[in-house]
Amino acid sequence: MTARHPGWRSAGRIVLVGAVLIAVLTYGHHCWQQFLYTQGIERLAWQGLRVTFSGLVLQHLHLKQQQVDGGRLQIVAERLALDWPAHDDQGWQLPQLHIAHLELDWQPPPSTGDSSAADPQRLHDLAALPRTLTIDAFNVTLPCATGRCLLQGSLQARHAGARLLPASLELRLQHQGQRLALHADLEGLPDLQELALQARLLLNEQLRARLSTTLSSEGTEQAWQGELAMPGLPEAPWLRDWLGQWLGALPSDAAAPQAMQLEADWQLRWPQGPLELQRLRKAAQGEVRLRVQLPEPWPLPGVGLLQGDLALDLAGNTGDWVPRQLQADLRLSRPQGAWLETLPEPLRPEAMQLRITPLAVRSSKASNDMPHLPLALQLRSQGPLRASLQGELNITPRLPDWRAELKTLEIKLEAAHLQFSDSHLKRLNARLLLAGRLDHQRLQLTLSKGSRFSLGQLALAELRLEELQGELAGLGLSAEHVDGALHAQQLSGPLHLQTSRLKHPRLQTQGWDWQGRLDAGGERQQLSGMLRGKQGLGMDLQLQRTSNGELTLDARLVEIFLRAGNPLAATLLDWPTRLELDQGRLQGNAHLRLRPGMPLRAELELQPKGLAGIYDRSELSGLSGRLLAQLHGPRLELQLAGLEVARLNPGLPLGPLRLHGQYSTSLTQPLHGQLVWQQAELALLGGRAWLAPASRELSTAQTALTVQLEGLQLGELFRLYPAEGLAGQGSLDGRLPMVIGPPGVRIEQGRLANRGPGVLQFRSEKIRALGRANPAMQLVAEALENFHFTRLSSDLGYDEQGKLRMALRLEGRNPSLEKGRPIHFNINLEEDIPALLTSLQLTDRVSESIRRRVQQSLRKNSDAP
Repeated sequence: MTARHPGWRSAGRIVLVGAVLIAVLTYGHHCWQQFLYTQGIERLAWQGLRVTFSGLVLQHLHLKQQQVDGGRLQIVAERLALDWPAHDDQGWQLPQLHIAHLELDWQPPPSTGDSSAADPQRLHDLAALPRTLTIDAFNVTLPCATGRCLLQGSLQARHAGARLLPASLELRLQHQGQRLALHADLEGLPDLQELALQARLLLNEQLRARLSTTLSSEGTEQAWQGELAMPGLPEAPWLRDWLGQWLGALPSDAAAPQAMQLEADWQLRWPQGPLELQRLRKAAQGEVRLRVQLPEPWPLPGVGLLQGDLALDLAGNTGDWVPRQLQADLRLSRPQGAWLETLPEPLRPEAMQLRITPLAVRSSKASNDMPHLPLALQLRSQGPLRASLQGELNITPRLPDWRAELKTLEIKLEAAHLQFSDSHLKRLNARLLLAGRLDHQRLQLTLSKGSRFSLGQLALAELRLEELQGELAGLGLSAEHVDGALHAQQLSGPLHLQTSRLKHPRLQTQGWDWQGRLDAGGERQQLSGMLRGKQGLGMDLQLQRTSNGELTLDARLVEIFLRAGNPLAATLLDWPTRLELDQGRLQGNAHLRLRPGMPLRAELELQPKGLAGIYDRSELSGLSGRLLAQLHGPRLELQLAGLEVARLNPGLPLGPLRLHGQYSTSLTQPLHGQLVWQQAELALLGGRAWLAPASRELSTAQTALTVQLEGLQLGELFRLYPAEGLAGQGSLDGRLPMVIGPPGVRIEQGRLANRGPGVLQFRSEKIRALGRANPAMQLVAEALENFHFTRLSSDLGYDEQGKLRMALRLEGRNPSLEKGRPIHFNINLEEDIPALLTSLQLTDRVSESIRRRVQQSLRKNSDAP
């Protein structure tokens, strides 16, 4: 066996130990890096580490941590001194940590729960900190209302080790050369079943706030009581600026916080659990007393500048908090916040003043029973709308059956001018007298007699109402009161409105009166009643709106008896000036329906019964039937069902006229539609004229129609035609091709012919005298005195100027002339039809009204240049 040298053995041991040491260091470095990674520590560096008999000293420390939840922390500390751990009856503890200078920058996670719970386990965790923590100077950057804000100062904290209590904190902050100091002492039992906190706030070494509070646990309940006092603040502009950084921008012209005095004390109990504000509000019971004095305007973020006095005593029982004593004299100026933005801009107040004064308790019970809390309320607001509220409120705060009764509450509203986006109001005055009750179940308010409003003018788009007045007595508001919120609100009751003048481009200016009822709830709002105009037009209306935005309107026209006058002509500005109705009745109904995202649907039905009157220069009577108009979005449908005019008289009697048909068109081009008729017939000269059932598109410039004539009686024609000595018998049939266009009406290639033999008699002294002077005319005159015709036909034409031209062919004989030999006549006639009608309308064949119209028209034409 070969022997090894002892030196080789020593070298081997050194290599082995070195290898093990390297492996341990490598593993330790790996574990350290893994620990830093799991903790999100991106940087950890230090300099100047020294070990002394008293502990560790570190000249510089830099820590940068990126938390998993998105938070970020960076610490830079200078001259740290940590004493060696010490052992006593409580175990091992760190006696003291001293930091000469600390820079801390913290950014919380993007979303964190807002919990102010005072978990005892969290307090126990604080025992792991050094018993004494001293920071000579620190710069801490934290989130604030303006973004990121800097806190500068010093800190000294002490605790009693594992027992934690007693503990103390002394925090000093500096801002623009000013000093703020917070001193707090926390005492309690070792098991933390009872905690007592004493805290003081000093500004420039002057005591400005004091807090004394105790939190204890006993059995299944926790109790919290305390006192807070703020004797006053000196004038401190720097404090205003500083608060603005942390709480939000304050009004630029707000006075610096000063002279505020505050006193508060409370005694609360609630089931065991975390100390959270929301949980306290819902689960705690007890009392809270608050006294505040603000001689100068105090800026409250989200509210405005508050000034005045407030005294409030609250009693709570598991979420129900009611006042036992309340007195206030507060003024709010330059209001701000989300609550203000919910109001339309013209209704936003510029300043508000509230006064609450306790009244004497009218009760025979002992005062400690506190059955009632009677209060006098006064609230005034200034701005475009001036409002005032004054009345009495009687509160019964006994829980759980608390209630508040409102007695003789008067509300007044005044405004010279209010401008909204689509409307404006002038000279608003309102007086509302309210009475009602609010309890833990319901709210009920009713407007009493004398509640009314008036408006000098209300303008809505093209509609303008002047001297508008409203009677509101009897209107009531009711709602369900659940968990501090109102649900299922319902406003209902009678409503009376009247205006002395209503102006609209389509209506005659007149006064209107509305008498009806309002029913408005969460699912449906309805307005129903009677609307009457001063000129006699009346209608029953029902307007309804549902929660999905659907709007319906139903209207029924109060039957019009035209013998007493025509309210339609006195109401509608577009009523035809040539149409006068003085007899008969008229009924009507309308329905409108509008759904969100759907086209408008509307329907109008009119039913005239025996209407009589004048249109232009024609008399009409016995107008009856049914007119139906339907609107489907842009499409308009008109239906004439059984429309009949018993008699028409433009100078010669016509009728009856019967019409039955439909017209369909678009609102964009109302004159370009389709006309369909099933019946169009006129009784004429003992016979009839009619159009065969057909349809026509009115989109072209001209429309062609053919009028059929049947059974026209010559006797009727000659009886009405103003020609001396002309008579006859016989029946005529024919057809009149008509072309209707913008220039007027014309007839081309019209045709008339007799149905059978007839007699024509023309006996005129003028014709006889002409015959004596002219032998040829003598034969004509004698033949026409008693002419028995076998043929009477005519081609005729009519132009847009009213000229009627007829080529008449007459064949027959006179039995008394030349043994009745056959005679043929070809006669060309021309007649000015408008002139003929005018001459007829100047006779007693028409009414005096038509004769006056014709005479006025003739005078007007004769005066024209």
